[in-house]
Amino acid sequence: MKTISPNTHIGKIRTEQRSDMSQVCNILGWTPEQYCRYQFKQYCAFVEALSTDWPKIREQILYSPVFRGFWNNEWANRDKYEFLSFAPDNADHSYNLSEYLFIHDHERLLEEDQFMIKYNNILKIL
Repeated sequence: MKTISPNTHIGKIRTEQRSDMSQVCNILGWTPEQYCRYQFKQYCAFVEALSTDWPKIREQILYSPVFRGFWNNEWANRDKYEFLSFAPDNADHSYNLSEYLFIHDHERLLEEDQFMIKYNNILKIL
């Protein structure tokens, strides 16, 4: 795997996303492993919900690096703009946790028009 220099645009984005993930973990009291497990669980549930009757399509989406990159970038954007915009100033752990789970819930994303438009655009290039 090619190493990305931290001075490139991609390198800077990855550094920023790791920092945001660390902040989220601190706020929620999660380890990075718990964070990644929750993210992957929602990823699999989303793909399954969209492709239950089409196993070949499910496999194509589930193992696509393009789709996984899309999912991870969208997740990072929700972390930054929907969660970290309020959570660091909120001391109510239960509220922060419930909001975080809601923001990333695959069933909610299936109903979110803007996310589904982006999803459909990604499908066109798979």
